[in-house]
Amino acid sequence: MKRLIPAAIALAIVLSMTSCAASNDTTPELISGGQTKIAETGGSGASDNAQTEDKYYLTYNGVKIVLGAETAPVVKAIGKEYVYTENPSCAYVGIDYTYDYKSFIIYAQSKDGKEFINTVEVRDNTVGCGGVKVGQTLDDAKKVFGTPSSDAEYGIVYVKNGTEIQFITDGSGKIIYILYTNETKD
Repeated sequence: MKRLIPAAIALAIVLSMTSCAASNDTTPELISGGQTKIAETGGSGASDNAQTEDKYYLTYNGVKIVLGAETAPVVKAIGKEYVYTENPSCAYVGIDYTYDYKSFIIYAQSKDGKEFINTVEVRDNTVGCGGVKVGQTLDDAKKVFGTPSSDAEYGIVYVKNGTEIQFITDGSGKIIYILYTNETKD
């Protein structure tokens, strides 16, 4: 239990420090089959936006959830089965917006009068991330994603062009949630 408190504090710091950089790729992309997966933008099958760099994103029920994308079209495409909250931000001047879909949460912030996705937290095993789900182990994640960009007491992190996917553990190696965030600089 003593190890969970520092991990919770570290998570709060990471969430408060994530940037809200806007992306030109603001329209959710629907894919066939409705499967949830981890993917990367860019490369073959990339959007028509030539400025989009490779980065991690989550696809849920055929909707691509990209960090930095405008929130409204993504939330509209996913549907209204969420609990919405907004609170004054402790990380910047403005409001933090939360869309809690039970299995995952979209965190957003506003910039220039628009709202952008800055973090996605996967909370249960109904949402898979490239074949890795909550409840599996860090070894399972390493089998899928390879050598992590960094190891920490709370889990492992993979970085791709300014985005991160973090597999957070309970201290014993079991994944308790998965975070998609913008890369934080040490």
